[in-house]
Amino acid sequence: MKRIYDQKVLSELSREAQLDTIMDTGKIVFFACEYEKGEYLCRPCAEEKYLQIVVRGEVSIYHIRDDGTRYSLAQGSGMFLLGDAEFSRPSPTLFFAEAVTRMVSIAVRLDEYRDALKQDVRFLNFLVGELAQKLTTVACSEAIHMSLTDRVLNHLRYHCENGRMAGLEKHAFLLRCSSRQLLRIMTNLEQQGMVEKCGKGSYRLLE
Repeated sequence: MKRIYDQKVLSELSREAQLDTIMDTGKIVFFACEYEKGEYLCRPCAEEKYLQIVVRGEVSIYHIRDDGTRYSLAQGSGMFLLGDAEFSRPSPTLFFAEAVTRMVSIAVRLDEYRDALKQDVRFLNFLVGELAQKLTTVACSEAIHMSLTDRVLNHLRYHCENGRMAGLEKHAFLLRCSSRQLLRIMTNLEQQGMVEKCGKGSYRLLE
């Protein structure tokens, strides 16, 4: 990763991103980051220090499941915001953000400008729009690209306490399928030794 402080380049990026419509640039000092293909903008367990607005290039956002498989959350080019979750609540990053092509982003130090950004109505409106778009993208991607069996396993791993599912009708609604479909999948998973039945309509994921 290469940092860029050249004011001419920063002015070009600011115009390209229409940064003055996103935040009060009179109160925020920013710089640019240039990434080569394959470099990480952020990765799990690392504290995210910057809010980054991707201006040029293509980025891939994904998570690695416990079984080693890759779960894609988003991929695309154009304007993209990174560090939004960490802006709201300082914590280690949960996902990978990898440069698919050469990329350039505008970066703002969170420790220095978090409070100022929290008072900036323009930025907060931009943030809400970006979060809404990400939720929509993730939901659509999950619905289109994941099989129902994969969605059930993902649901058990990340949304059911202790990997236990009780009440098929309730969980079928959350998974957007019928109770009969869910029962058939749970029966198949039980036969494969991936879950065990704990009672009527109750199953537990086996690690």
